[in-house]
Amino acid sequence: MTKRIVALDVGIKFIGVAVTDPTWNFPVTLGSVKRKESIKDDLERLLQLLENFDIKAFVMGWPLNTSGEEGKMAPVVKGFQRRLQEMFPDTPFYREDESFSTDEAAEILKARNSTNRAKKKSGKIDSAAAAVILKRFMDSKEFSELKTIETK
Repeated sequence: MTKRIVALDVGIKFIGVAVTDPTWNFPVTLGSVKRKESIKDDLERLLQLLENFDIKAFVMGWPLNTSGEEGKMAPVVKGFQRRLQEMFPDTPFYREDESFSTDEAAEILKARNSTNRAKKKSGKIDSAAAAVILKRFMDSKEFSELKTIETK
């Protein structure tokens, strides 16, 4: 299996990026894209980060609040996804609840002894959050079906 699933945690300052390992057994943090003035610029930098990957699907971290309704970042994520889908029209897109993924990522990074301030400034926390989102997707029925199709 050489195709990868890409997870994105789209935020105001950074876009966290994670991909599946080559055998689709675990998520791998890939880094983050520091957001600029335009989505066009952000997409160009994201494509540079992903240029060596054959992409099977995208998983978008979907901002839901505790009641299950879309959060205030949903329009930003929807707009980004729409533009990305224009670039990858034949690639499936999935949505995964990103609730508390940043908190979970912060706990993981805390265990690695790096400071919160440094993580936020560098985008490490965003990439780790994307890995959390990808792991959640990898635990889903949709992922199991996708993996079954891909390995046939």
